[in-house]
Amino acid sequence: MSRKLFQIVSLLVILAVFATACTGPAATPEPTQAPPPTQEAPKPEPTATTAEAAGKKLILATTTSTQDSGLLDYLLPDFEALAGVKIDVIAVGTGQAITLGEDGNADVLLVHARSKEDAFMEAGHGTRREDVMYNDFVIVGPESDPAGIKGMTDAAEAFAKIASAQAKFVSRGDDSGTHTKEKSIWAAASIEPAGDWYISSGQGMGEVLTMSDEQQAYTLSDRATYLARTKEGLKLVVLVEGDPILFNPYGVIAVNPDKNANIQANLANQFIDWLVSLPVQDKIAEFGKADFGQSLFIPDSNAWREAHPPEPTAEPEPTTEPVAAAAALKVTGKVTQEMAWSEEEVKAMNTIEAQSPNKQGEMQTYTGVLIADLLNLAAPLPEATKVVFVADDGYTSEVALADVMACTNCIVSFRNQGGFSIVMPGFAGNLQVKGVVELRVE
Repeated sequence: MSRKLFQIVSLLVILAVFATACTGPAATPEPTQAPPPTQEAPKPEPTATTAEAAGKKLILATTTSTQDSGLLDYLLPDFEALAGVKIDVIAVGTGQAITLGEDGNADVLLVHARSKEDAFMEAGHGTRREDVMYNDFVIVGPESDPAGIKGMTDAAEAFAKIASAQAKFVSRGDDSGTHTKEKSIWAAASIEPAGDWYISSGQGMGEVLTMSDEQQAYTLSDRATYLARTKEGLKLVVLVEGDPILFNPYGVIAVNPDKNANIQANLANQFIDWLVSLPVQDKIAEFGKADFGQSLFIPDSNAWREAHPPEPTAEPEPTTEPVAAAAALKVTGKVTQEMAWSEEEVKAMNTIEAQSPNKQGEMQTYTGVLIADLLNLAAPLPEATKVVFVADDGYTSEVALADVMACTNCIVSFRNQGGFSIVMPGFAGNLQVKGVVELRVE
């Protein structure tokens, strides 16, 4: 081989070795199964509801009775899990809760003073109100009962006996729904309570019950908080119950978002939808049964009432005899004989229709019983001069007896949700009382 040819062959060998070093070894075959993933699979996106509520909170201003009874601890975790939102509860008296709403410092209210709730809505502070539930108030006190009120069914008369005996009475004194109810009962008894025997505490319901127990005093309590406290050793006993004026309805209200840019209007309405839904109403119906053999609150939303219509009963004969146990409406005061009727008995009386403007100013037809007919059954005494309409939440309004007796279209009308309202066409708006339970002649 010539020297020149040798040089060429050597150069080709060097180039081949260099190429092999640059390309590396031949690629190995692909495995027959997929290798394990090198990163986590993406997590599912949250639902629209959860995404909307993430990091948000709902401010619920409510009465102490829903807190002290344990109802909120029983219900609210379900909504928090469902909506992915934290509920901040402010448990105060109903008056304070409503003020929080008026000031735009709450998203939703759960309260129990119907006249104040209606005024809140009419003033534009709220955008929606729904019935939720009800229970009743009871007058409780020491078993020794120094005022001798045990077994009475007239709350005003019981209060009068307490005042006469100057037996200790502890008042909420906090503008709560319970305090509002208490004041209406004192008014029905024509008494302005004062003296060492009357203690205005400014405390919530649980604290008032504890104070009353310690001082062997009387007080007015919602039944749910009272029963819940008996589990903690409360010794007070129920002495007076069953008076229609002791009815205690609860409503939920969405606060107007115009009050504050931070108000969670969508969440508030979602909460209301949830609270009045049948599954939650069913859960409310079960609250307390295991411990007390009875529900501490009775469901009362529109959905609940539609799903549980009242059992049909035979039409009762009208009666002029007092009906204390099932009384839904009564006539008291300066009359020859005080009267009381169940709702069915009132509906069985002669009815008329009356037209009167509703809150929107539109004429609406109402059906009910002439107020004068009801008063005539009780026969007002000659010295009587006025009639006081008493609502189930303690609201009162009065009118001259002569005016209502002369009115031919002033009626106690039947409400769709049960109970009665006063309809007096042509009279002042404050006389159109919703939830009326008593006509007190004075």
